[in-house]
Amino acid sequence: MFLELSLWFTAAAALTLAAALLVRRIPLRRVAGQLGAALAIMVVLTAIFDNLMIYAGLFDYGQHTLTGVRIGLAPIEDFFYPACAVLFVSGLWWLLSAAPRDQDTRPEPTARSAR
Repeated sequence: MFLELSLWFTAAAALTLAAALLVRRIPLRRVAGQLGAALAIMVVLTAIFDNLMIYAGLFDYGQHTLTGVRIGLAPIEDFFYPACAVLFVSGLWWLLSAAPRDQDTRPEPTARSAR
């Protein structure tokens, strides 16, 4: 159940990012490194803190709703949330930003008169 729901949310987040890249005309290769780094950091933090919170007994999952695949104590379904966050927030940021970064919005310098 959680896996199917996670896949739908991940697809929606990926579509948001794709729309932002198309609208802003940002090549994926230009931002892939930053997105990958953000995703890696989020996944590592999720692995650490989910395992700690589950170990401490702060929460648990109903076994009938999970696939059974785990990284430590954390179910694999928990790792879709950081992926969705990175994809969706990045896409939303670019969609709602005022001006594309590759456009220079500064006024052109005026030519000085020769003396």
